[in-house]
Amino acid sequence: MKKPTLALAVALTATLALGGCALAPPVPARAVYDLGPASAATAPGGELAWRIADVTAPPWLSSEGIAYRLSFQQAQRLEQYRDSFWAAPPAALLTQRLRQQLATSPASSACTGRPPTLLTVNLDEFEQVFTSPGSSLAVMRVHATLWPAGATGPTLQKHWRLERAAGPDAPGAVRALSQAVDDWLPQLGAWLAASACR
Repeated sequence: MKKPTLALAVALTATLALGGCALAPPVPARAVYDLGPASAATAPGGELAWRIADVTAPPWLSSEGIAYRLSFQQAQRLEQYRDSFWAAPPAALLTQRLRQQLATSPASSACTGRPPTLLTVNLDEFEQVFTSPGSSLAVMRVHATLWPAGATGPTLQKHWRLERAAGPDAPGAVRALSQAVDDWLPQLGAWLAASACR
């Protein structure tokens, strides 16, 4: 009986390798999300009433992971989706969106001749909370502080908590959290308009 030739051995090896690849489980695609396109904004009509600092967040929000919590099972345990991620940490995405939206807001007449105040924003919670296996909410908690220039006035602060119904998966979490951000920005803008230079 003749021994297999080198070419035949190589062919058999390649066939076995391809067969092994076919039997291996598929690797899920990595999905990356941001907050979506910002709404159209008008050009500013004058100097801004505030400077916008980078948004800060606690350590558990410092990665690109999309966080969720199974409150019906173990509310103290924070998880992250395995194959779905934010394009940047949530605080960085929120900083970008803030500057896109608020940089077009001109100062009121009360701010004329005054240096701009400093706006700082802290993102305290930004996660999906499951109340049952098929039901979840997107929860966003945030607080903003206005620091007067030169410490010439009072420091003002306001807290918000927004909840939006979310689908029971990563895309559902992203849509609902992005909607919470879009709903919060006008509320922040109204507070700034009423508080800046007062």
